[in-house]
Amino acid sequence: MALKPGLIQQTLSEGNAWWRDPMGWSGRDHDLRGAREAPYEHSSNALSSLAPGGLYVLRGPRRVGKSVEIKQSIEGLIAAGEDPRRIVHMSVDGWAADDLVRLVRGTRSLFPAHARRYWFIDEITTITDGWPHRIKWLRDNDPWFHDDTVVLTGSSSADLSDSIGILAGRRGGITDADRILLPMGFRTFVELTRGAEAPASPIRLQIGDLTHARLTEAAYSLVPWLNVLVDAWDTYLWVGGFHPAVTAYMASGQEDRAFEHDLFEIVDRDALKRASWSRTETAAFLERMTKSLSSLINQSSTAGDLGVAPPTVKSRIGDLCAAFVLWPCHRENRLRPKLRSQKKFYFTDPVYTRLAPGSEPDYSVLSEQQLGMALLRNIEAGSPGSYVDADRVLYHRTPSRTEIDFVGPDFGGVAIESKYVDGRWRAPARTIQASRWRGIVATRTVLDLELPELMAVPTSMLAWLLDT
Repeated sequence: MALKPGLIQQTLSEGNAWWRDPMGWSGRDHDLRGAREAPYEHSSNALSSLAPGGLYVLRGPRRVGKSVEIKQSIEGLIAAGEDPRRIVHMSVDGWAADDLVRLVRGTRSLFPAHARRYWFIDEITTITDGWPHRIKWLRDNDPWFHDDTVVLTGSSSADLSDSIGILAGRRGGITDADRILLPMGFRTFVELTRGAEAPASPIRLQIGDLTHARLTEAAYSLVPWLNVLVDAWDTYLWVGGFHPAVTAYMASGQEDRAFEHDLFEIVDRDALKRASWSRTETAAFLERMTKSLSSLINQSSTAGDLGVAPPTVKSRIGDLCAAFVLWPCHRENRLRPKLRSQKKFYFTDPVYTRLAPGSEPDYSVLSEQQLGMALLRNIEAGSPGSYVDADRVLYHRTPSRTEIDFVGPDFGGVAIESKYVDGRWRAPARTIQASRWRGIVATRTVLDLELPELMAVPTSMLAWLLDT
């Protein structure tokens, strides 16, 4: 049933409290109050530097904090002097694409005439009948909306590539239009949870900067905090980067079981809604994916264990990737994804590995997973939106069927192998030595920079230098 203009107007008046009280609304807002009550202050700045007339898409997993980012952005606009009546927020969860046209057309009388507006349209990816085409039509045919600054948010990457093509030429000439909000990176985690104990070293590197000279300089500056970093990395592999989990850890040192229950419900009823599985079947699937972390997925074997067809497994893995629960690591061929080869899959955060009873992997696998996420966030920081392409962090397979964990076009000739050990590390590095790349072995505590072509660096150091 089509939404009535009057209902849309009433909903906007109710939900845009800054129209009535520009100075006091944020003190009563549920999302911002929760952020203030956390034991730390943090903003990812995922919506910073919005250019007038730009059309942005912000995506990330559910419960990662997109709503807070929107409200903090609105706070910032008002503080900068923008007219609160020109700032519009609406959640469109469950709407139809035509309702977007009704939203824009039916609200003209609510705004100052001929004033450029800011639109924050939340959960647009829940609209399944062609929202990119409606946004394109509005940018082409509505003279006000054409010039407005628009932020669209969602929890799915499934239609990102299609939307980029459809909206081409209608995004205000900006180069950072597609933004991804991921769980908190390790560097931020250390700064928030360790406070004054966090390293004072300001050095931050791009993956392509991992030369012997730069790593030697960076390691020298970080050695005094090696114990802090190693301990924080072990903690991070348990807590992860979702704000509720970090808040619970800082408040009580415990897991947030209620949050983990909520995440399971999101995976079961949202990410996997097409499957119509029971909770038991969802738990079995998550358990199997957790046990397969860092390994090549045999879809036929997985399907047999779960009692479903192989195409079903492929579709459900795709659903979790689209929902930012899993990320794929393709085999490389000339530093490009070899799409028809078997892939590895990792979760985007350690908390997902605990959603199914008895499925938690060991720390060596979690360390490999989170190192891969640090690499992805490093690239995403310089190339907004690149995360969803899944073509920048790859694995290499040798003719002898051994593997190197991470290589990529941004790595500057370096290959990275994760071996979470405190002692002997050279034996696992033989695969890198036989390759065309310089090598870094990401250990637990070992630092060995004697050979420029093959170096051992604690994973926590690498993550501090690369992660956000």
